[in-house]
Amino acid sequence: MSKREIPEINAGSMADIAFLLLIFFLVTTTMDKDAGYLRQIPKKLDIEMEKPPKVEEKNIYEIKINDRQEMFVRDSILPVEEIDNLHRRIKHFFLANRGKGAGERKLNYPYYANITKAVIDGGLAQVNAEIERIEAEMERDPSDYWGQYYELQMNKLSEWEKKQRAFDLYSESGATIMPEIAREAHIRIVPQIGTDYSAFIAIQSEIQRAITEMRDEESMKLFNIKFSTMEKFYEQNKNEDMPTILPLYKERIELLKILFPEKIIEVAPKN
Repeated sequence: MSKREIPEINAGSMADIAFLLLIFFLVTTTMDKDAGYLRQIPKKLDIEMEKPPKVEEKNIYEIKINDRQEMFVRDSILPVEEIDNLHRRIKHFFLANRGKGAGERKLNYPYYANITKAVIDGGLAQVNAEIERIEAEMERDPSDYWGQYYELQMNKLSEWEKKQRAFDLYSESGATIMPEIAREAHIRIVPQIGTDYSAFIAIQSEIQRAITEMRDEESMKLFNIKFSTMEKFYEQNKNEDMPTILPLYKERIELLKILFPEKIIEVAPKN
């Protein structure tokens, strides 16, 4: 019995059909195109943001603590058993040039600026003029740069307005000049990894004691009441309905914080 031959499939025609189908789909299919967004690219600006000023050594009250709990205060050694004297040294740092003229200043301590009504009016006028200029620029070029610069100037305006309220309150005592310590003046704590935590806490306590004592002494001269008394009363009753005393205490507290700011920098521990 003879074997039956299996018919072969003509693959050539299948390939032709597939090729024709591919061409059909390429011609009839609509391809999506990438859509770009029309956006105004901000122009190059020549204005630079203000850089923070370099801090001079005279404006730094540095306290170093090593792993043997020895303190180096402005390059002089203060034994641990004399830590109670630290607040007196800090007060001297703040007060050394307070109320002194150019010829009387001690060179190694922060200088003071004499704030007058004219100084405040000039600062407010300058900032307001800059804000108006920025607002005009923002209408022409609403880029992120101008938004950030606007926010910076608004913060400056807030500071000048706060200083204006403080000066008005300070001048009620008859003074025409309000002393303001250099903005860069601060206390810097530099511990080591082996520094005992109790020594670190004791230093923080002495710093707070010095600042509170200076505010208390100034408050007694100006208002015949301690800063700490007003601050405690305000914190305990700030949610109460006392429309006369609470706003007054708040303004006095802000004034004393401007006169004796609490600026403390804690450096990361090192070996």
